[in-house]
Amino acid sequence: MGIRGAARRVWAGLAWCAVLAACSGGGGDSGAVGVDLEGPGFRLSGTLSVPVGAAVDSDLNDVNQLGRTRNNDLATAQALNAPVLLVGSVNRPGTGPAGSNQAEGDTTDAYVLDLQRDDLVELEFDPGTTAEPADLDLYVASADGTLTGASDRSDTRYECVRITQTGRYYLRVEAFRQAAGYTLRAGPAATPTTGCTATTARTVFDPGELVAQARSTSALATVSAQALVRRAGITAATGASAHGPQLLLLPGHPATRRSGLALLAGDRVSEAPAVRTLSASTDTSPLRDGIEARLETLRYAKALQATGAYDYVQPNLRMEPSATIGLFPPDDLHYGEQHWADDLIALPAAINRIQALPVQPAQRPVIAVIDTGVMLDHPDLQPQLASLGRAFVTDRLPGDRNQANGDDQRLAEDHAVSHGTHVAGTAAAATFNGIGVAGVAPMARLLPLNVFGRNPSAKTIDILQAMRYAAGLDNSAGVLPARRADVINLSMGSPGACGVAFQDTVNRVRAAGSLVVAAAGSLADNPGGQPAEVQQPANCTGVIAVGAVDANRQLSRYANTGATLTVTAPGGDLGTGGAASGLSEGIFSTLVNYTGDGQRVAGFGPLQGTSMAAPQVSGVLALMRYLDPELSVDAVDALFAAGRLTDDLGPAGHDSAYGHGLINALKSVEAVLESTTGTGSVTSGTATLGIRPARLDLGSLRSSATIDLVVTSGRRSSVTATVTAVRSSSPALALHTGTTDPSISLNQQILDVDRRLLPADGTFSATLTLTLSNGAELTVPVTLDRPAGSASSGPGFGPVYVTLGDPDTGRVVQTLLVHASQGRYAWQFSGYRRSKVVVQAGADPNNDGAVCGPGEPCGSERVVTLSGDQGGLDLNLSPAPWRP
Repeated sequence: MGIRGAARRVWAGLAWCAVLAACSGGGGDSGAVGVDLEGPGFRLSGTLSVPVGAAVDSDLNDVNQLGRTRNNDLATAQALNAPVLLVGSVNRPGTGPAGSNQAEGDTTDAYVLDLQRDDLVELEFDPGTTAEPADLDLYVASADGTLTGASDRSDTRYECVRITQTGRYYLRVEAFRQAAGYTLRAGPAATPTTGCTATTARTVFDPGELVAQARSTSALATVSAQALVRRAGITAATGASAHGPQLLLLPGHPATRRSGLALLAGDRVSEAPAVRTLSASTDTSPLRDGIEARLETLRYAKALQATGAYDYVQPNLRMEPSATIGLFPPDDLHYGEQHWADDLIALPAAINRIQALPVQPAQRPVIAVIDTGVMLDHPDLQPQLASLGRAFVTDRLPGDRNQANGDDQRLAEDHAVSHGTHVAGTAAAATFNGIGVAGVAPMARLLPLNVFGRNPSAKTIDILQAMRYAAGLDNSAGVLPARRADVINLSMGSPGACGVAFQDTVNRVRAAGSLVVAAAGSLADNPGGQPAEVQQPANCTGVIAVGAVDANRQLSRYANTGATLTVTAPGGDLGTGGAASGLSEGIFSTLVNYTGDGQRVAGFGPLQGTSMAAPQVSGVLALMRYLDPELSVDAVDALFAAGRLTDDLGPAGHDSAYGHGLINALKSVEAVLESTTGTGSVTSGTATLGIRPARLDLGSLRSSATIDLVVTSGRRSSVTATVTAVRSSSPALALHTGTTDPSISLNQQILDVDRRLLPADGTFSATLTLTLSNGAELTVPVTLDRPAGSASSGPGFGPVYVTLGDPDTGRVVQTLLVHASQGRYAWQFSGYRRSKVVVQAGADPNNDGAVCGPGEPCGSERVVTLSGDQGGLDLNLSPAPWRP
């Protein structure tokens, strides 16, 4: 096929004659002067290789792109696979070079792909050299709508967003001003992440609402800007003051919002109706529409700020209480009755270890309490609720108050123990508030699920449905929680082997990422003195079965035992008195009490049983998920099996009385911190040192990374050790000292990667080692890939232009348009009638006529002396360097 616009395509920044006169090497001898040949000439051919993950925007401005497909909104988002290195172009209507998108505009490119925690999404573009430089922005949103991230600065050509949770994500590249080509990279975050925005669930805001401070000046420009804002359909909330911050309301209809954004950007909307319709897909989804509205709100904030009518504009953020963390012992009123059990599992040391971290994690773990319900208005529990929960009760009794939430349904006349309320308080009661009790995981949120109603027992079907709901799986309620539970606590059970229904549900829940903790049972204190086996569902494969010990670390007289027992925790014993306090050694927690006239009131008190031990283990696991939200269920199993989370009791190793031993919160916390701060930790002075990140996965694209020596606990001022040597187990990896930010690290090392030094194609592992002046060593495992040629199976980098020229005369003999087939570019030309040829290849995604412009795919030239037909004229394509 012919090449549209071929006559005007040149090599960016280079004159052909200058390039060709200077050509040498690259595959042939250029010493002799080329001559014209007689006859049919030579047949030339070659291939073009692209990096693994090469991809192209499906609606480039290049007029020669095949199979153009719009990707202007989330409904039409282009599917990608990570790691990806993509080239693309966007433009405001009427801006940029003439091409497929110049008139109507291509303001947005949307993509969808699966990303891992700590992956980085990077956008780089060339702002150009005009008086009004191009400005592109990067927006990221998780497909479930819970996370957003925006990098929309106007002072940089580089935008980046760090992924904080594994999942599926939408990416949007927006042309805020003018037109530009860009590269988009997404994959393992091996480059420095300083300054990158992180996706977060804590920055929650209502779509369509902005907080703004109007400029006080009455300058004509400001008045004009305010008129533009009104034309865009933006109004101030009713009752808003003319002074101070105002609440601005954006247009409600999606099409009106898009038109408003176009007006604010200076687009001629009336002359370019396509601007209003390009994003108007007929494929609608309430969840996706909500994400679109959220991202449009962020875009409005920047657009309004740029008008000059406001001192500041930002989303109307919703604030929530910070994750509660502080030093133990806490000031909770009844902590004196609790501390014996906390001391037994090393909880104070664990909490203080977390408190000493330089930065607290942002995400609070969720513990689902499937039980008799929770007193939702209990002052020591209400602040901890992730939601009001739900009830899964098929047999309702008269007086059940609210089937829709997880409240405790029981009445004073039922004379029932408030079992679920007690369990919830043990796991995660509000702490450091001067009242009540302290939870094992003070920063955790509670998801109360009532499966009893007013009944004395719960049905299997209700428990199974509640487990599915907690794990974010389809269930009988027809709804899902805002976020799946990190830990599901089941302080209940019945004798017998694990049933098929329970095992199937446990398998599905674990596959969804939720840990399942269950009480082993409290039936061993019986008239016959017979031991009792671990009950179901605790005895199901994959369930963390919890037994009980007393204050002396001895097996509790009532605790069920057996081969399926995983771990023990303090269960309390109301029949004994504490040696020091004289108080009963029950597990003290939140309760429901009743007044003489039957009104329920918040209370506190002790209970005993493996039901009380289980939530302590759930709380410890929540601490671990707080430190590492991506900690897998299999990883937890492995840590238990290795004895990393427990103090061994009874016979060495796993046994039927104590499982792997007594849960140790400090060991559990250290096990996670070790996995997130490098291989092992060392001490210097009173501080503990580690490396971040703990491991590096460079994939097939990353060529650099940073690692930092950091203080993970203790006083930084006490550190005396310094880095004296660094080494790598592979010649492909080289370390050199970077610029250390004292507020972040003690020493920073820059890693440079040269995949040419890897022995072959494939995946490789290596180790980086830092040696300290005190003789200690810290290591970081590294994995990386060396791709075998072109491993792309898609359109590669889109249209590529191969030019054949005479290096002696500077004359272009032929320009070929080449498209990838199954990720492979192949070209050929017959009739070349010169004795020498220079071959060069490149792309022009923004259609400006300059091939191999900044960031555009480009292949180094090859000069060959010909004596006959010549194949193997192969080039490697990769994005050209960006303009300094």
